Amino acid sequence: MRYILGIVFSIYSLIAIGQDNTVLTFSEYMELVKENHPVMYQANLLDEMAVSTKRMARGGFDPKLEADWNHKSFDDKNYYSVASSAVKIPTWYGIDLKAGYDRNNGIFLNDSDEIPTRGLWSAGISVPLGKGLVIDNRRAELKRADIFQSVTDQEQVLMTNKLLFDASNTYLTWQASQTYLDIATEGLELSSIRFSGTRQSYINGDKPAIDTLESFISLQTRQLDYQKAEQILENATLALNNYLWIEGVTPLELEDNTVPEKMDIELLRLTTDSLSLLQDQWLASHPELLLYEYKLANIDIDQRLAKEELKPDVRINYNPLVGVADDALFDQFNANNYKLGATISYPLMQRKQRGKIQLNKIKIQDTEFKRTSKNQELSVKLDTYINNIRQTQRQYELLDETVKNYNRMLIAENRKLSVGESSIFLVNSRENKYLESRYKQVEASRKLLINRFTYLLYSARIGTTM
Repeated sequence: MRYILGIVFSIYSLIAIGQDNTVLTFSEYMELVKENHPVMYQANLLDEMAVSTKRMARGGFDPKLEADWNHKSFDDKNYYSVASSAVKIPTWYGIDLKAGYDRNNGIFLNDSDEIPTRGLWSAGISVPLGKGLVIDNRRAELKRADIFQSVTDQEQVLMTNKLLFDASNTYLTWQASQTYLDIATEGLELSSIRFSGTRQSYINGDKPAIDTLESFISLQTRQLDYQKAEQILENATLALNNYLWIEGVTPLELEDNTVPEKMDIELLRLTTDSLSLLQDQWLASHPELLLYEYKLANIDIDQRLAKEELKPDVRINYNPLVGVADDALFDQFNANNYKLGATISYPLMQRKQRGKIQLNKIKIQDTEFKRTSKNQELSVKLDTYINNIRQTQRQYELLDETVKNYNRMLIAENRKLSVGESSIFLVNSRENKYLESRYKQVEASRKLLINRFTYLLYSARIGTTM
């Protein structure tokens, strides 16, 4: 008997635990995740990568300073001393600007290196007339950098949405686990009260011993249910801790008295309903579909470069020349003093570039097929989860009525027991059905909310709705 009383007292102590709890609401939890989780910091790094990539691409248009000096002296003779320096400035349209200064002297200079003693200034322009006029590697890299910026923006959205979905799902599991424990606690309390009453009735001679044994077995069963619910809640709490950080570096753990807020069955209902009405319109701007658009844009750049390679490489160079005067840095300009040149080259077969053009066409077709397939896949998934939301909403409403009806039956059975028209067995049976319906109702609530979050995941809208 002492053992039985010890069980009862331990049950009451379990029920009394946790009266002063701290509630971590869903919105507070999601703010912590968005502000501190390492994945959010990782997503922000994509912006920095895009900025660095664009800076690298712009480097192709940086001015370049060049200098060259060669000197030969032998047997006390200055054979030659040739020095040149220049600044080259690339421009967006493939035209290169150049300004330079040459100073040469020596007794064995080449005839082409003979210039005025004080040196010679030059300024000029190099213009492509064939390959490189429409697009070149420098411009292509800058365009790719712009595309990469757009790609990282969409990848950020996808990373953020996946993180917030997983975090939301984990919170819902924690929330449901806490509700399971609350139901198990209620069942344990009911069994404890019934066992105490039945035992007292047995002592008074009003109930047979078999009723006391049956009440005690029910009590033990509820103890086991409580312990299982407690274990599930502990595991759910550990899983939730994975999403709690300080500035993406230091992990956090929930205090023992922290509990979730009560499940809100209306959470995100209006959001998912409104999105489903405009699904076809905003699906075209889905990040996963936009990534295919950006991939096509990159292939298009490669295709334009390949077609540009089919053109002959023709470049005209024109450089006016100005000497150094005796009393000034520049001599008087004379339009007749200049250097003019042209270069031309052209591969005769062009098999490499023609093969590349054909390969790019295949890549474009392949990407377009993938984009179409992905669009259909997303559309079907979204329709599926809209259907799941509707069905689970109906299931929840039906279970809600079922819980109320089981509760009415339990109340009626307890009244019959109090006047001697029922039995402990029937009351236990009614109570078990009532508690089972409560568990099913919680699971239906969790599934309904998860379906809504999954719909937002596949629509890539979680980050914009929280």
